[in-house]
Amino acid sequence: MVALTPETGNRNNKAYKLLRTAVDAAVDAGVLETNPVVIKASHRRTAPLKHKQLPTDQELLAILNNTPARYRLAVALCLFHGLRVGECLALQRRHVVRVANGWVVRVEATLVRVPDRTGRMVMKRQPPKTQAGYRDVPILKEHRSLVVKHLAEYVEPRPGALVTTTATGGTVMDTSFRSVFHRAKSKAGVRSEITPHYGRNWLITRLAEQQATPTEIGRILGQSDLSTILHTYMRVREHRPGELMAAVSIESTDHHRAG
Repeated sequence: MVALTPETGNRNNKAYKLLRTAVDAAVDAGVLETNPVVIKASHRRTAPLKHKQLPTDQELLAILNNTPARYRLAVALCLFHGLRVGECLALQRRHVVRVANGWVVRVEATLVRVPDRTGRMVMKRQPPKTQAGYRDVPILKEHRSLVVKHLAEYVEPRPGALVTTTATGGTVMDTSFRSVFHRAKSKAGVRSEITPHYGRNWLITRLAEQQATPTEIGRILGQSDLSTILHTYMRVREHRPGELMAAVSIESTDHHRAG
């Protein structure tokens, strides 16, 4: 690693940000659980990797409420429905479908940042990496009105129109989306370590608390590796041990004698 010096600090800082952003994409894709790219000054000790704390409903709602309206649906899909950033940005109008009991989004593609022939970074549409990535995700009832409002105000009527675009109607870069997310997070005053990927942890844990099986959870999240769900993603909210123990009862001695 190039030493951090006053002469090269700006260069190194830019390189660090680019590297961290690239690894963020791997986190969103489910390849890594956390971003290990953390550079500290040489005279400091690197802090041990912290266990990822499950975000609270209030934290996620605060981020959503501080997100610009144009990007609010995409943030809701990341934080509360388990979609990856690239999956959100790839959604087209035809993928947002009205059904008898609400709405679903059909995940059939992802947008990935790649260099074009000139070396300029662009977003390229690609199919999901695994068959599990193809899925229908029901929209939570709390966000159905957001879907209706967003489609009416920000999405062109043609089936192939992107659901989330820039103010000029262009494709949103994943880096730009992250910048929007981080600004909303800053305004919300929540923990700085929360990323869009935290929504997957939140949803998987909530589904597990509703007695969903690992297979059922994987179907909603587009996750074929069930061991990842069991050993990496599941998080138990801090108050759950108390709730579970409160539900445990011991049969009285008299009851046993009566039997």
